[in-house]
Amino acid sequence: MGTWSKPVNPDKNSKPEAVCTCPDIRVMNVICNIDFLFLSVQDGKGYAVGELVWGKVKGFSWWPGLVVAWKGRMLPVSMRRVEWFGDGMFSEVRKGLLPFAAFAKCFFSKSYEGLPTYKNAIYQILELAAERCGKTFSPSEKKGEEVKAMLDWAFGGFQPMGPDGFLPLIISVFLGIYIILVRKHTRFVFLFSDQMVNEVTVKGRNIEDFCLSCGTGNIEMFHPLFKGSLCFKCKNFTETLYRYDDDGYQSYCTICCAGQEVILCGNASCCRCFCKDCLNVLVGPGTFDKLKDVDPWSCYICLPSKCYGVLKLRSDWRVRVQEYFANNSAFEFEPHRVYPSIPAHQRRPIRVLSLFDGIATGYLVLKDLGFKVERYIASEICEDSIAVGMIKHEGLIEYVKDVRTITRKHLAEWGPFDLLIGGSPCNDLSMVNPARKGLFEGTGRLFFEYYRMLTMMRPREDDDRPFFWLFENVVAMSAHDKADICRFLECNPVMIDAVKVSPAHRARYFWGNLPGMNRPLATSLTDKADLQDCLEVGRTAMFNKVRTITTKSNSIKQGKMGPLPVTMNGKEDYLWCTEMERIFGFPKHYTDVNNMGRGQRQKLLGRSWSVPVIRHLFAPLKDYFACE
Repeated sequence: MGTWSKPVNPDKNSKPEAVCTCPDIRVMNVICNIDFLFLSVQDGKGYAVGELVWGKVKGFSWWPGLVVAWKGRMLPVSMRRVEWFGDGMFSEVRKGLLPFAAFAKCFFSKSYEGLPTYKNAIYQILELAAERCGKTFSPSEKKGEEVKAMLDWAFGGFQPMGPDGFLPLIISVFLGIYIILVRKHTRFVFLFSDQMVNEVTVKGRNIEDFCLSCGTGNIEMFHPLFKGSLCFKCKNFTETLYRYDDDGYQSYCTICCAGQEVILCGNASCCRCFCKDCLNVLVGPGTFDKLKDVDPWSCYICLPSKCYGVLKLRSDWRVRVQEYFANNSAFEFEPHRVYPSIPAHQRRPIRVLSLFDGIATGYLVLKDLGFKVERYIASEICEDSIAVGMIKHEGLIEYVKDVRTITRKHLAEWGPFDLLIGGSPCNDLSMVNPARKGLFEGTGRLFFEYYRMLTMMRPREDDDRPFFWLFENVVAMSAHDKADICRFLECNPVMIDAVKVSPAHRARYFWGNLPGMNRPLATSLTDKADLQDCLEVGRTAMFNKVRTITTKSNSIKQGKMGPLPVTMNGKEDYLWCTEMERIFGFPKHYTDVNNMGRGQRQKLLGRSWSVPVIRHLFAPLKDYFACE
């Protein structure tokens, strides 16, 4: 274990001495300008690059992170870029950070006990802090004993060196050039993108040998859109490529899936944006300012001939994107047919058949995402559900009653369809129901109505028209029922729990061929992930997350005889209907039709899909169908 020295802000005319002697620490291969590195100290607004901090992540308690460098640009005053331990995601934070020394205040025992990612994050940051301090722990065969010793050390004030011991070490490698030392295996290695460009344009290196997002040479996989690769840390591309803001545009840059200042494509039905850093580094200096005056501007995917510098669109990018998000859970089955995305000017409005439609979650999400919906035909027999869909969507949904009455002739008259969605009733499949009849009896048999529709609607092999389908059901079903569904649908399901993007647990299986179904589920700025965010004024949440909300009123209780999740005026209370609507992601008063009571509205919501989950699944379809 090496020795560490407290960082010193050197005089510009002096050359500080290197003080690290640790053999298993390596210097980052980042060459930084002195002003860039020390601005984080000199702006007086917070934390230096390399400092360990606590920060607020939406939906979670205080989370440990590392202040990292901004890719190829000066540090904005009072803004910090934080990489979160445990999942490797990044946030741009202006306020709300605390030093890691505030361990006792920020550590949350419930998250540590019940959230594996949080537990892993705590272990990672304590391991790094210990190595910076030169602190060692007695070897143990059980990892739990080592972690306990680390926690005791942290709660004891990080003695003997205290919090100063794990401050980032800044040393000199030659006059005027400074770097930060970090542990080797954490791989916080940054090679600035402008240096990467120099390697490619001057030295003739292959762009595929570099991460297009951060510039490092430690690549993990190809970039699906442009020539170049992605490193292990930048693979969160999978989580952000299909994230869209309320205006319908991507939340992050198409190239690096980050970026603070972006320019939007002005092409109809194209929702992509490109950040200032990527444009100025990869295309050419000053590109961003030049493009700001172009209106409308067509992006590099809509007009590949406009790609300059080292930014080159892949000729087969449409196929590569689908390969990138390939459903690799289907190891027992042939992979689904891959449809290349459609050029923006060739996209047309989507036509949908929704079976067991419920309260029109599918239609709501499609409209929220900005799709042009040419036709949405829904099969539903519940009169209350039909009333919600008819009234809230102003008669734009066509209802056709019982799915068992739909024939091939009907499909020929209504179609062709682009998307088939549905989730058959789960009463006779759910293990919670002791009187369940299984897949082949009772309402379980309705799965085969979905399968019948899917069989009739699938295009022929020689038909290149994109056709997508999605089937949903409960996770708590018997193994043989799940195996039978997989056998008929010829794929394995993806399990998604809405608790990641909402305040309620709701684990569901999704079978289908939607692009990117396996990509990680990430919280967006509009998602209400904490229960308190969903409550009316004057009401207090007793829990951050609640149990799965079903059609039964007692599902609101947190345990068989447990407390209610809300207090008001000092008394426990049930969730109000408007609060349950927010938990599921629906607009306020969405089910307030037909003078329905609380029990009726909860039954409708208890059978519905989670809006942010369906939004996550439908988002990739924007590459295929026209949008507003």
